[in-house]
Amino acid sequence: MKNALLVDIIIEIPKPYLDRITRRFSIQRVKSDSPDFNKALAGADAIFCNISTKVSKKVIDAAPKLKYIGTLSTAYDGVDAAYAHKKGIVVCNLGGYSTEAVAEWTIAVLFEHMRELERAKVQARTGDYSFASFVGTELAGKTLGVVGTGKIGSRVAEIGHGIGMKVLYFSRHRKNASLEKLLKASDVISLNVIQNESTDGMIGKKQIGLMKQGVIFINTAGSRPIDWNAMRSVVKSGKVHLLFHNAHGLDPAIIKELSPLKNVEFYPGIAFRTKESMQNMFETFTSNIEQFLKGKPQNVVN
Repeated sequence: MKNALLVDIIIEIPKPYLDRITRRFSIQRVKSDSPDFNKALAGADAIFCNISTKVSKKVIDAAPKLKYIGTLSTAYDGVDAAYAHKKGIVVCNLGGYSTEAVAEWTIAVLFEHMRELERAKVQARTGDYSFASFVGTELAGKTLGVVGTGKIGSRVAEIGHGIGMKVLYFSRHRKNASLEKLLKASDVISLNVIQNESTDGMIGKKQIGLMKQGVIFINTAGSRPIDWNAMRSVVKSGKVHLLFHNAHGLDPAIIKELSPLKNVEFYPGIAFRTKESMQNMFETFTSNIEQFLKGKPQNVVN
C-alpha cells in the first residue's frame, strides 16, 4: 500500500470519503511545522494538504517517492507546481467545487452593502423601525466589472447580468473590455483571480487611479494581487468601498487601520462554506485521488 501524508488538514474528512482514500493509501497525519514532517517525507508517495501548506522545492526534494500532491482547496499558491511538474509530480486542486457558493456570496455582500442591511437589522433589534435614514442604491443598470473569468468570475458575471447589470469582464484569455476600460467604467468591481506570480500586484497604483469615485471593490482573490499602499490611501479617502473576503491573510496593521472605516467591510473566509460546496469539496478531493491512481488525473494545475 502506498503512503500519504495528510498535512495541516484540520477539517474533518467525513468517514465515507476517508474510507475511500484509506483503501488506497496508508495515511499519516502531520503538521508542516513539525519535525515529524521532514522525517515522513522520505517515504511519502502522496501529499494531501490545505490552502496554507507550503510545498516548496525543498519539501519536494525531500520526498524522492512523491508522485501526487492534492490540495483541499481551489487555491494552490503554496505549492511549487512548476517545480513539481519538472519532477514528474501531478498537482491537483479542487477546481469548481465552490463556484456557486463563492459567486452567490459575492452578490450577497453587494446587496447587503447597497441596501445597508446590517445597519437595518441592528436598528430593528432595538425596536426602532424608522426608515427615514435609509436610501439604498439599485444594482440594475449599473456596470459590474469582473476581473478574472474562471468558473467563479464567470458565474458572478452571469448573476450580475441576470439582475440587470451591464457586465464587463477581463482575463488574459477571455475579455470584452481591456482592464483599463473596465476599471474606468465599473460601478462595482469583483476581483476573482488566482494568487500567483502572474497576478501579484496587478491592481496597483495606476489601476486603482483609474477607478470611479465611490466604486465598490469586492475581493475574493486574497491580498497578493493588490498594491496595499495604494489601496489603503484611496480607501481612507473614501474613493473606494472595500469588501474583502478572508482577511486572515492580510497584514494585521492594515486591518486595524481600515476596519473602523464605514466604507470597509472585512469578512472571515466563509464564501465557500455551504452544505452543497462542502459535499462537492470532499467528493472532488477524493475522486481526484482515485482518478490519479487510474492514470486519468483530473483538475491538474501543472
